[in-house]
Amino acid sequence: MNGQERLVCSFVPGNATLKDGSTVGISSPGEDARDLLLGLFQKLSLDTVLLRFLRPIKYWEPVVNDILSNARIIIIGLRDGEAVASAEAYDTGIRGIAELGIVVRDDLQGKGLGTTLTALLALCLLEKGYHALEAYFDPGNIAMRRIMVDKLGGRVIGYGRDMVFTRLDLEPNRERLLAVLRERYKSVNREL
Repeated sequence: MNGQERLVCSFVPGNATLKDGSTVGISSPGEDARDLLLGLFQKLSLDTVLLRFLRPIKYWEPVVNDILSNARIIIIGLRDGEAVASAEAYDTGIRGIAELGIVVRDDLQGKGLGTTLTALLALCLLEKGYHALEAYFDPGNIAMRRIMVDKLGGRVIGYGRDMVFTRLDLEPNRERLLAVLRERYKSVNREL
């Protein structure tokens, strides 16, 4: 990883409860991270790939290598031994500000897992001294806008060519993050 250790979050591992009552295990990746991420990404629909990666992808190995090399924090959602979601935070080059990368397998979208993972990742970043989480996405990605702005308290900070830029200030939204997680997430290691 570019000379920096990946950050470890004290709130992980745990279990996320989805809107349908089912659960997804949440963990930091181990030695099997490459295989888990490859398995997840190869099962995504083209629409989901375009919303998350903003382009079609034919070869997943370079994408996974980039994630494993550059992400400061990686959280993986697991069900039946397979990755069903991934959330990552990347340094932006501006001290204390991280960039979000997240994807949820198609069959689990709309069940609250993306919101839970984003809130958890934000809380982990806050624990590590970060003060903001940014996300940029296609304007058609209504779910991401709902998560960042409506549910977690972020705001739109700009628009680019076919892009929406959002920022979630972490400390001012700590209680909002905790409220989401108290409803949907149980950490193995500590209370929320």
